[in-house]
Amino acid sequence: MSTRQHVEILPPHPLRAGYDDSLPAGSIADQFQRRLEPNHFNPAYLGALTERVEQAHRQDPADEVTRWRLAFLLLQNHATAAAVHRAEQLLTGATLPEGKRLAQLVTGIRSREEQPRTGRCVTRVNWSINNRCPMSCHGCYNPFAAEQVDFDQAKDIIDKLAEHGTTDLILAGGDPLLWPPILDVVDHATASGIKVALDTTGYTLNADKLNRLTSLASLRLPLDAVTADVQRAFRRSPDRKLLSALLESLALCDQAGFDRVRVHTVASAKNLHQLPAIADEVLGHRSVAQWVIFQWWGRRASPATVRALSVHIEPVREVVQTIRQHYPGRDIILAESSDRELLNWMIQSSGQVVTFGSGPEEEFILGNLLTDRVEDILAHPILDFDAMARGVPVTPTKRQP
Repeated sequence: MSTRQHVEILPPHPLRAGYDDSLPAGSIADQFQRRLEPNHFNPAYLGALTERVEQAHRQDPADEVTRWRLAFLLLQNHATAAAVHRAEQLLTGATLPEGKRLAQLVTGIRSREEQPRTGRCVTRVNWSINNRCPMSCHGCYNPFAAEQVDFDQAKDIIDKLAEHGTTDLILAGGDPLLWPPILDVVDHATASGIKVALDTTGYTLNADKLNRLTSLASLRLPLDAVTADVQRAFRRSPDRKLLSALLESLALCDQAGFDRVRVHTVASAKNLHQLPAIADEVLGHRSVAQWVIFQWWGRRASPATVRALSVHIEPVREVVQTIRQHYPGRDIILAESSDRELLNWMIQSSGQVVTFGSGPEEEFILGNLLTDRVEDILAHPILDFDAMARGVPVTPTKRQP
């Protein structure tokens, strides 16, 4: 397809743009603000930084910023129940907004302490299996890792999930279609009895790849606009024909008779007015079984980006309700950002497992499937099994006639 350009981009960091460049390089404050970068968000970096912050806390126990940083780091790096209790103590009497927010999260974690942690099963798993992407979306919140598992390691992880009892697996990225082994990974997972969804930009989708993906429970494709300028501005693609490329992917699924497409639209301040027209485009494709509108989530975005793109949920609800009335019987889902806290059990491209809060920089390392058992990771105190159960199954509901 002539509109496609095969490009691989590790999204530029800081994803959360707006670092304070006035901070001395290598200082605690500077290392803390950079801790989510792909080379830093790992136990070794966070552990070393925690030791530095612990020392600063001993020198000045009353400093509230230091207490907040220490509490955050304790939660982010393989938190134990004791670490959660310590974080709660550090945040007692917090007056800073960021401290109050983290204290609220800790209160929720403590409220689930009595829930059983053994015998649990994670049925739905998200896997950011490839750390490359042809786009660099505004406010991208994917937890990119610098490391990339190989095919044999990917198979080992799938075998662990299948043995554990995982039924639904979402392979995402970055863009998984840019990773050469991905088609074999899909085959291995489906052969293991796992229902697989592939979450791709669709940018390099072609007939040959689609023919290899017929075993998928669903194929997820993005569409955020009906005008080229809005689509390209949000996804920050170098391709001026990006919208045409995305529409070609949908048309390709139509032509192939693949009827399990789920379209993802991110609703922001920049495209809210286009949602009805996007609905007409999306739901006009016979391949589309499900449409999900995500309220834009500024979890990793800079303050300037948050101001530019954030949208209150009420107007989004109103537009979606009108669309549902216009398209009765169609599977249209609104994913509100407030409902996504601790929803995902996500594997990074490195094999590291994380989950997310809903506030800025709230990413928590749970373990690593290259070394840990699924059951051991599920014992992590931060996990919210009720939230995880709210995830949408990978298989779309049958389209009503």
